[in-house]
Amino acid sequence: MGKMDMDTSSMTQKYMPDMQNQMMLPMSFFTHMGMPLQVGTYGIRIAAVSSQNEGKSNIEYNFQLETGLSKTVGLFIGGEGLFDDPTLEAMVQFLVLKSKDGMSGFSPLIEFEFPLGKEAHRSVYTLVGFATTLSSSDLAFNQVLHYSPLEDLVEGSASFVFKLSEQIFLVSEISGVGQSGERPILNLLGGVKVKLMENFFLGAALQFPLTNNREYSSRYVFQPNIMLHE
Repeated sequence: MGKMDMDTSSMTQKYMPDMQNQMMLPMSFFTHMGMPLQVGTYGIRIAAVSSQNEGKSNIEYNFQLETGLSKTVGLFIGGEGLFDDPTLEAMVQFLVLKSKDGMSGFSPLIEFEFPLGKEAHRSVYTLVGFATTLSSSDLAFNQVLHYSPLEDLVEGSASFVFKLSEQIFLVSEISGVGQSGERPILNLLGGVKVKLMENFFLGAALQFPLTNNREYSSRYVFQPNIMLHE
């Protein structure tokens, strides 16, 4: 890993091959990238999620689009939940620390959540937080932490993506939610992504709770992951 500094200038030719290797790793299943993608690069994740809880099954969706707006500003747009109770999200992150090789960094962020279900208590929630990434050509760690002042709620996730071979990548994620007066919720995910084409990965994963306070007993995730470059 390169030493962290405040340099947010253009990447030198010396480090461009390493940056290309980083972008060819697939994204994790749900954790946001810890720093903005390059301008002209688009990360798209579309997941079908089968959740089991007390003998009942539900099919949920999860859509995520990430791109770079500038060298230091990134945009995330997503949606998740049941089809009759969705939540839309929009997040902007600001790169303030970056390693000299351009593969690791730290980004404060602001996010807006828009619950669209009939029983939603508010039309929008504002969250603040930060994200971090530590990467090499074979391993990527990403972490994100949000805080919602209106709900006094903290939620976050962290992921590892490991290159097992040129076509196979192992993915592990841990996520959780904590709220004042409530017991925390922690979930663990393990999965694999397979590179089928130059910019196309297909992933499958199992997610299950680690705490007694839980939203489901298990979840199965099926997710195409597309990386586009202009």
